[in-house]
Amino acid sequence: MRELSDIKQIRKRLGITQKQLAKRAGVSQSVIAKVELNQLNLSYEKAKSIFDTLAELEQTSLKKVEDIMTINITSIPLGSMLIEASKLMHERGYSQLPVLGPKGTVVGSITDKLFTNLILNDVKEWQNKPVEEFMGEPFPVVDKNISMRAVARLLEERDAVLVKDQEEYIGIVTRDNLLTEIE
Repeated sequence: MRELSDIKQIRKRLGITQKQLAKRAGVSQSVIAKVELNQLNLSYEKAKSIFDTLAELEQTSLKKVEDIMTINITSIPLGSMLIEASKLMHERGYSQLPVLGPKGTVVGSITDKLFTNLILNDVKEWQNKPVEEFMGEPFPVVDKNISMRAVARLLEERDAVLVKDQEEYIGIVTRDNLLTEIE
């Protein structure tokens, strides 16, 4: 049986703030702070809500990237024109694509931010330019067994994460995959 004194330790292990826990549990941040300082005894309902929230977060942190990834990776090969990438992204509803080089290696990325910048910077005839002239860095690659939480940390900085099983790309994870998991 967990005790109120366990809340701080569990919350810190999960890497969430008092404010985040409070919001998810439906209590105020000051309630969490006072409980963690052993300055407040909670009603059964509030304690249950906090512990239920922590249990749910612990369950989520155990999920592997393989459980949430999109299996079919849509990509674009080197030599393709930016207009092709733009159309593919629009048709599929994607905000990013990996760029594949020889032998299927990922050599770069194209994101919706690129197209915004091309328009804002008034780049002439960008549609007929090859993706390699404007592509960004390749997306990070992780093993299929890495935790969903670790991937979420990568997605704070990057638009997507590619998933590998040994030497084969088997999926891609974006923020949309995380949002779907939260629902």
